[in-house]
Amino acid sequence: MPDLRSIRPFLVIGGIYVVVFWLALSYWAFRDARERSPNLVFHIFATGISLMLPIFGLFIYMIVRPPLTMAERRALELETQALSEPGGPIRELRPCPSCGEPIDSQYVLCPHCKTQFSKLCPRCNKQLKLGWSVCPYCAEEVGLDAGRRKETVQVSTFRSSGG
Repeated sequence: MPDLRSIRPFLVIGGIYVVVFWLALSYWAFRDARERSPNLVFHIFATGISLMLPIFGLFIYMIVRPPLTMAERRALELETQALSEPGGPIRELRPCPSCGEPIDSQYVLCPHCKTQFSKLCPRCNKQLKLGWSVCPYCAEEVGLDAGRRKETVQVSTFRSSGG
């Protein structure tokens, strides 16, 4: 008969590993049950079945458990509710002064008749009225002459710096 004293430490370590693994699986089942159901009886069932039947009980729990966590169910409910509400975010509509079609108040031009209502600032992309020559948001000059003036200022600055 072989001497078991030499493999005894390995058996003890293996036994401890199996017990810790068994308890960790039971704890996982308990935490998973808490995420999937508010019912205390279900939490006790998940923990008990995984403690009484170490691996087999975990498989039983995984078959019986709800398919979605409570957070996933809540997100799905909110998404369904948002999709069922008509129109999404409320947009302010106004008639186009040129063709009369309803258009969004934030449009720069009418998509039906292509009448331009405003322009966008080249620096900050804010909506500007057609008569404005300066952006009130970032102080960028946006008039027709502003582009030419800016180029001449940059050229003269470049020449005066010796380049």
